[in-house]
Amino acid sequence: MRDQFDAGTSLGRTPALRRLLVALTLVSTIGMTLWGWLQQNRAFLPTPDSKSGRALRYQYQGLTHDIWLILLLIAVGYLISKIFISRQLEARETEHTSPGPVKSCLEFIRNNPITTVLFAAYTVAMISGTTYFYKDMFGWYPDVMRGNFLDNFSLRGNFIAETMRRTDYRFFPLAHQDLHILSWFTIYIKTWMLFSAAELIGIVLFSVQFLNNLGEQHKAKSSTVLLLTALLLIHPSTGTAFFHVIYCERLLCLIFILYINAYLRHLKTHSPSSFYETLLWALIGIFIKDIAILLFIIPPASLWTADKINHRLRSQNKSQASLPSDRSHRLEHWLCSLSLLFITSYIILALIPSSYRLEGAYNIDAEHKIFFDLRTYIFALIAIARTIAIAKGKIRFCLLDAINLSALGYISALAATYEFDAGSYLALPAQLIITINIAWAWIELVEKRKQQELTNRKKTIYAILASAAVISADHMTSKNTFISMAVEQKQEQSYIQSTYEKLRQVSTEIRESGDDVNIIISKKSRFSNHKDNLDQIPYKSLIEYNPISKKFTVARGAKKDSIYTPKVGDLIANLDKSIDLIEPILQNYKTELIYRHNASDRTGIIRRITALQE
Repeated sequence: MRDQFDAGTSLGRTPALRRLLVALTLVSTIGMTLWGWLQQNRAFLPTPDSKSGRALRYQYQGLTHDIWLILLLIAVGYLISKIFISRQLEARETEHTSPGPVKSCLEFIRNNPITTVLFAAYTVAMISGTTYFYKDMFGWYPDVMRGNFLDNFSLRGNFIAETMRRTDYRFFPLAHQDLHILSWFTIYIKTWMLFSAAELIGIVLFSVQFLNNLGEQHKAKSSTVLLLTALLLIHPSTGTAFFHVIYCERLLCLIFILYINAYLRHLKTHSPSSFYETLLWALIGIFIKDIAILLFIIPPASLWTADKINHRLRSQNKSQASLPSDRSHRLEHWLCSLSLLFITSYIILALIPSSYRLEGAYNIDAEHKIFFDLRTYIFALIAIARTIAIAKGKIRFCLLDAINLSALGYISALAATYEFDAGSYLALPAQLIITINIAWAWIELVEKRKQQELTNRKKTIYAILASAAVISADHMTSKNTFISMAVEQKQEQSYIQSTYEKLRQVSTEIRESGDDVNIIISKKSRFSNHKDNLDQIPYKSLIEYNPISKKFTVARGAKKDSIYTPKVGDLIANLDKSIDLIEPILQNYKTELIYRHNASDRTGIIRRITALQE
């Protein structure tokens, strides 16, 4: 079937794509020429670490990213407008009306009570005990707090610096920008976690929708929904990514599942709205993570290739007769052209400033190891079985096989650039595809069975048993389990928050007694790099201990930047990481224990100097 909208849409026409490719080729050529000139003429430019060198780099990155963002927003706005117009036109041609969101939600809860309870329990677990004092949030939160909450819609410098001001050859400009926009409306971490939970639930529901649309009839019943939900939620990669908000794999998975759903609708309906929607999600998705482009380019490239091979084989079987293709591949042409857009953007926004800065690649110390889990092997068996069936002509190559190839490409790229650990948050996009395949196999082996004795109740019980078996096998065979990951994250957040509150209480009491409050921390602490987080503590001086030079320096407060000599009454605090950080400090001073969160080495601790050791 030919696309129904080819004659009426400007974006579907070949000249528009050709002009875009020519423009991108020209820009990338100019970029590579500039990069080559930079390598040969460094003497004409200021040194990267000089004041003028930093100013030059900041100006270049600011200008190029501003232009890039403006062009991206124009493209996104155009696609959204075309989707809206197309859907209005399509709605006039069909009498089909979908139920409202409230009715759909109530129907889902009624049909899937166990899954609903699992969603609710998981959301509570995500929110419980979550604080801002965790990894990258150290840097992001102070920027959100500035301005007395009156600058809601201003750009957050730390979100921009984390993604669009890097010089280590990494390229993921849209990563974390969902949180950036969310910070305009609320600063509360609990609300951010609710948003993250909504993303996770959306990923699961759209995965079910994808499975439903793969076949001619809706086959993903309550047992499939339960199996998919349990397997996706109770996995260390999901837990690590969603039990906090600092990992871009969350947004990547959401955009990817929206992308393949739109793509599948287009393959079935050839509607203009699905054309534009697929292109929209792909355009956004390729910039969320540097290797994410594989998830969005491999499926259309493989489907296009498979159609060409199939068409050639059928032509040969018809004695070389010329047969028309089943459909045009204009969407595949546009999707594959995004690879050139990505390359061009990378050259201008990442390669040139990184080459000038000479900082080195972010993955220079990567071990490039591969760690598979049980689910990866199950996925391999399913993919091999489908490949054999395709080779024998029993089934046709479809979008499920295409995303399986993208998962293989993503795993390979992750192993080549860093490492692939099936239990790591980095593997979450691959785990999403793996879970979809397991759910598909469940539909084929269980849901399609129409024997009278296999009721929906029995299928649900079997789904619970199957989920429990896979999850138990994960915990017995994996080095990092979902439970250990969740406990570790919650414990770390607990001791950091508790120690911080105790330090503020003790400091307030000392100050009210009339004594000065001087706090000593290690320079290796996260609080050292983000001292704004300690501003609510009423100290006179914040002192950092450098374990290399073995010197104490006033980092903030009275006599800033001066060398400091600890004295009786000073507080020594470890708010994060291991207590080994402060051991070198304690060797030269007698101290009393003020507070310790737990008995392990990874704990928050506060001690007060009582005397100098002789």
